[in-house]
Amino acid sequence: MVRKMDTEQYTPAQNEIIAEIQRIAKMLGVDRLSQREFDKHHQVSALTTVGNTFGSWNRAVVAAGLDPYPPDGSERGPKISDEELLEEIVHLHQEIGKSPSERNINALGKYSIKPYRDRWGTLAKACEIAYSRFGHPDDS
Repeated sequence: MVRKMDTEQYTPAQNEIIAEIQRIAKMLGVDRLSQREFDKHHQVSALTTVGNTFGSWNRAVVAAGLDPYPPDGSERGPKISDEELLEEIVHLHQEIGKSPSERNINALGKYSIKPYRDRWGTLAKACEIAYSRFGHPDDS
């Protein structure tokens, strides 16, 4: 998964970022790490610091021994199924005690608001479908 890198070629600041990227990748069990995943789990070095230190996110990922995502966003891995997205709405509703807002989806959810908008147009429509398919958590 994460390849061992020669950290002597990097500055202490770069090594700290490399270690953080590797820590998160190991924690998630992945060999590719998105900016969103990093931003959600980082404990040191904000995303802007990574870009400023390495010049780009992909350069930092490569320095950490991971495979970068292509710049065009292709090969992002398997597409998220409708069922996974809709189940996440129900899960978040149970977690926060109400229908999730777009802010809740982005801050607390497994996925961003984008796939919900892309597939159903609005979060409200996605919630309606999720509740009709899996039941409304308030009805339990």
